[in-house]
Amino acid sequence: MNTVHPHKRVLGVDGGGSKTIACIANVFASIGDGQVELEVIGRGESGPSNPRSVGFELALLNLSKAIGRAMNQSSVDPSSIDAGCLSLAGAGRPEEQIPVRQWADEHAIAKRTIVIDDVEPLRFAAKYEQSKVHSDPQVSWDRTVTLVVGTGAIACGNVGNGPSYRCGGWGYLLGDEGSGFSMGLAGLRSVCHSHDLGHELTDFQRELLAHLELTRPTDLIGFVYQSLLPRAVIAQLSEVVVNHADRDPNASRIVKIAIDAMVQLVETTARRIELCQGAFALALSGGILCNHPSVVSQLLSELHEQKIAPQITHLVREPIYGPLLIAAQ
Repeated sequence: MNTVHPHKRVLGVDGGGSKTIACIANVFASIGDGQVELEVIGRGESGPSNPRSVGFELALLNLSKAIGRAMNQSSVDPSSIDAGCLSLAGAGRPEEQIPVRQWADEHAIAKRTIVIDDVEPLRFAAKYEQSKVHSDPQVSWDRTVTLVVGTGAIACGNVGNGPSYRCGGWGYLLGDEGSGFSMGLAGLRSVCHSHDLGHELTDFQRELLAHLELTRPTDLIGFVYQSLLPRAVIAQLSEVVVNHADRDPNASRIVKIAIDAMVQLVETTARRIELCQGAFALALSGGILCNHPSVVSQLLSELHEQKIAPQITHLVREPIYGPLLIAAQ
């Protein structure tokens, strides 16, 4: 990189259903190639800030905590922050963004603040991280499919600065096929089916029950229907499913069905925005993809088999770069 000069100071927030990360960064712009460099000077974490899952009151409280901790670590005043981008799960629609934006304006967390969902920024984070590893002028991130698979599952397609197309993300009752929740639930259903048939539970199925601190299949009824937050706990069972996929037929089948659903999300998104094989970049994120290389490997293999393989694939390690870069713009 050529000589850099301080450009501005920004705030970025990545808020999800389990935690919230806020960072303050100095932005440096290169005179030679127009690239942007981020220098994180403050970082703070707190609990979930998805307003749809925890409500606006708790979401805003956790936003305040994470941003406050980042401010304290950086020792900067909010008045010195040129722009902020709050990227939140559950804030993809105007009616969800307006209360958060009003809160940000009231608390003057930056001179200007925007509120967006948590999927759109990932392509910026992917491009930034990938450029640090291998910068290829032949690779373009202007045509991108972003796939996020964690507790839920969603894909987003972008061509240039045009409108994005979203596929999936319907939530655990209406969709989210391929998600951690869908895999965990399928595992529990296999326990129920084995019990109905009078079959002895496999090691895989017994571990599912043990993870929930249950001893009998019939204990699942009380757990599932009387628990206040079964969704997150059931999604965590996907770890057990993936870990047994290489030695248990039920687990292997569940993972295969999930990967087929992920392929469908990518294929549908690429088709809807008229991307052809090799003509798009694929950004991956979410706990299922970030924590399980075997799942990513199988996914990419299936995409290749279906002749919708991307030109380049990048697994996002630090989603917070996305909102920071959007704020920098």
